[in-house]
Amino acid sequence: RDFNERCAQCSEVNWGLTDGGRFYCRSCHNVTERTREVVNADFISNARIQTISKGLRKQEKTDGGCEWYVCEGFQLVLKKQAEALEALGVCPQMKDEILCNFWRRYLQKSKQAYCNRPAGETVKALSVCDSSTDVDSEPERPSLLHLSLSESEGDLQTDCSFASSTSRVSESTSVCSGSVDGSLYLMKNQREKLRMTMPMTLSFCYMALLWLREPMTLSDLLRFVVEGHIPYLNVFQHFPEKMKLCGLDLKIFCVESWPVYEEVYNKMLELAAFLDLPRFPDITDSCFLHPDMLCMKYLMEANLPDELHNWTCRVVKKICIGEADFLTLVPGNKSTRNVKYDVLAAAVIVVVLKLLFLLDDHYEWLLSDFAEESNKNNKEGGPYFEFKKWYKVIKCSLDVEQKKLDEERAKYLWRCEKPLFYSAKKKSKVLKRRQMVVNLQNQFGKLSGSVQPAEKPKPSSFQLSWSEENTDGSCFHGHSLKGILQEKCGLLTAMNPAYWLCTVKLCTEK
Repeated sequence: RDFNERCAQCSEVNWGLTDGGRFYCRSCHNVTERTREVVNADFISNARIQTISKGLRKQEKTDGGCEWYVCEGFQLVLKKQAEALEALGVCPQMKDEILCNFWRRYLQKSKQAYCNRPAGETVKALSVCDSSTDVDSEPERPSLLHLSLSESEGDLQTDCSFASSTSRVSESTSVCSGSVDGSLYLMKNQREKLRMTMPMTLSFCYMALLWLREPMTLSDLLRFVVEGHIPYLNVFQHFPEKMKLCGLDLKIFCVESWPVYEEVYNKMLELAAFLDLPRFPDITDSCFLHPDMLCMKYLMEANLPDELHNWTCRVVKKICIGEADFLTLVPGNKSTRNVKYDVLAAAVIVVVLKLLFLLDDHYEWLLSDFAEESNKNNKEGGPYFEFKKWYKVIKCSLDVEQKKLDEERAKYLWRCEKPLFYSAKKKSKVLKRRQMVVNLQNQFGKLSGSVQPAEKPKPSSFQLSWSEENTDGSCFHGHSLKGILQEKCGLLTAMNPAYWLCTVKLCTEK
């Protein structure tokens, strides 16, 4: 009551008192080092200071760690991923205003935090949840824009099943996991509650990116994960030392495969519906995720002529896939299409190429030969686009990049630098063995004279880059399509009137 300093995290003056005697901020749950000594019992009965349980931070005497919960681990993972996205240039409000609110709403919807314990619900595995905790009053139903934010690493306002912990719970759970509820987390049937997994952390990130309409598609996000720019594999190495990870925790946080596009995307749709999110901000023609914008990017990366962009825009307009109602995500609405923006843009480019070149492994080569002959006689203007020459250039570049990717994946060390152990008994053996491995690697490295791997290049939105300044003619951006187009009524039209019959043999009249 006499402590009037502003909180260092949120600048609010709204202090409570933990049962350990330290002040904490009710707005952001930041716990300070300032303590209050209670002189008499009358102070407690008259004061309107609420307390929170210190079970989440109770120190264990055995290994020096503290009690922690699985949801706290995932919160740290999301925090690290959001910070990595900010470093890549994403809007700073993504972490503090969007992703944080999504996460808090998920915790409340899944009955893990920010809610009262549901009436009549019994925690069978936690039969010792008898001690009552004086927790702050339940907040109102979270609004996407009005939830308080937290920078703390895991100080959650939890319900009884999570906030109250006793020695019997700790003993029963820490035997097979480092977290308090690791074993119970895997035992629970939480299909209807969307139990949190590592791929779902990427679903959360993509959902936040989509809400902000950031210029990053899901394929870009997954590529940055594979390249190591966004923490995902072995991300638990960044856990604080006091958060001991062992046993069943490894099945939850240890990932031994690359994230799958379909899995991350489908979980994002389920999450958006589960959280009862409103309609996402409209995807207009000025947004990066609009097909016209993405087609321009992919045409540049695929080293295709700039004139093709006019054709992609015509296709988008013709089939009405550039409208905001078609592109904008409406969670839970089964009548609307769920658009994969990167896949849609790539499909539009393929349709345009089929319109112009048929792509039946015969017609495109004839057009390429015609363009080659025209280029020999063309002394004015830019060169005509040669499909055959473009194919050779792009295939050579793709083969080189694919070889590099295969080599990097073959050399990738799935084991993390931080030693892991499934039980406290084996900790000393694992640490000793790990130290021996490191020493042997260093010795063999010195003997073989191996060179330390170079630092990874900075992330880029483009995997392939082409410059018109190259004298070898490997850039096709400025090439013309006049060699394959015919003029009708003053308009350039495609020479492929039988596009939709490309996979069927044309009937010959007898």
